[in-house]
Amino acid sequence: MGTRDPSPFLAAPEGVAFLRELGLDAVLAHNHDLAWRAGQFLADCWGTTLGFGETSVGAMVTVPAPASLGSTSADAVRLRDALLFADGIEVQVHAHAGRVWVRVAAQVYNDWTDVEHLARALAGRAMPTSEPTIFP
Repeated sequence: MGTRDPSPFLAAPEGVAFLRELGLDAVLAHNHDLAWRAGQFLADCWGTTLGFGETSVGAMVTVPAPASLGSTSADAVRLRDALLFADGIEVQVHAHAGRVWVRVAAQVYNDWTDVEHLARALAGRAMPTSEPTIFP
């Protein structure tokens, strides 16, 4: 019983109150809009394609990374760790169908600068000799 932690039960009412304060519809709209725009932007930056439409996106979008980043689970782990430890970016990275994919989960605490930060960090690994021209 010494390791029992009641904090989730104590915090839940405040979390629900905060969500009500923000407005559930506003939160859902923000998350969807950010995820969809991020998916389009990242695919464009990385020279890949999404392969699906906006109705397939809720608050998350999975984007194929540049082929130069690898295709195996080991490549995905290396990329995830590099993004986390070198760039401070926590993002899901996995290998599937012979390439590495990055899944962005948009939440109310994320904004467009987070998307740009991810685009720069990953593009820098894919193309280490030149900075993408879309960034100042």
